Amino acid sequence: MSTAPASSPDHTDRDAAQDALAPVLAELNGAAERIWLASAATCPGLSIEVLPELGSTNTELMARGRRGEIAPTLLAAARQTAGRGRLGRSWQAEPGDTLTFSLGLALDLAHIPGGASALSLAVGLALAEALDAGLGAPWPLGPVGLKWPNDLWLAGRKLGGILIEASPAPGLPDGQRWVVIGVGLNVRPGSAPAGSASLAEVDPATPPRIGDVWAWMAPALIHGVQAFATQGFTPLQAAYAQRDVLLGQSVGLWSTPGQYPADGHPPTQTGVAQGVDAQGALLVHTEQGVQAWHSGDVSVRPHTA
Repeated sequence: MSTAPASSPDHTDRDAAQDALAPVLAELNGAAERIWLASAATCPGLSIEVLPELGSTNTELMARGRRGEIAPTLLAAARQTAGRGRLGRSWQAEPGDTLTFSLGLALDLAHIPGGASALSLAVGLALAEALDAGLGAPWPLGPVGLKWPNDLWLAGRKLGGILIEASPAPGLPDGQRWVVIGVGLNVRPGSAPAGSASLAEVDPATPPRIGDVWAWMAPALIHGVQAFATQGFTPLQAAYAQRDVLLGQSVGLWSTPGQYPADGHPPTQTGVAQGVDAQGALLVHTEQGVQAWHSGDVSVRPHTA
């Protein structure tokens, strides 16, 4: 009597990985149709793609832009293996645990009222409002908060992050740039860094499904970016202030490249956060008076004496 050969460990691992991907891909593909129906009228030519696995959705869309592929594109990956956060930090995404997607589109950054530097704040606000609406806020953990310049917070911990990249691209008129907006959000605890928050905490008995979360967030992102491109950040300042988790808090600011709070380096300066200005800079009351700190290599963390 013959017997079938035993599966190799590598083959078993691949089968398990595919089994984990299948339901997540089904959810994301179902959400893609809802997103397209909600967004196609206001974003002509929008393409929506879902891939099983990708190094980084941002890296992929940036590469497409450099090749002149500049139609508006929304790209999600069920598994992301080489994602990047701000300052080059890694952001891994396992199927069903973390929602990772990017939006690529052409923007006339030079003509945005007040300047384009507040784009990450406008994006964060649009996403936070969409999450609150989708989850049915209010709830005991409170609304989704915003931590300057590009983090979503829940109950005092990081829930997700935003990474924005821009570059010239073939075929774009003068002044326009190919802009890629990447979003990473913890839906379930999974492999999220220790101390992070996840949407599953809102209602552990019935945590939200990853496809539903994407269907809430993506249309709001597209609409929010389009509105920001025509109106700037000024109309959004008051709403941002309502979610600003740093407002009135003692903060430390690290502005020396390569030195970050987690490394034990002391802050470059300390003060009390006073909100953000119309250009998206963080206002901090220091011993030298109120100073405007801009994004880039400046890292801001809560600071205690």
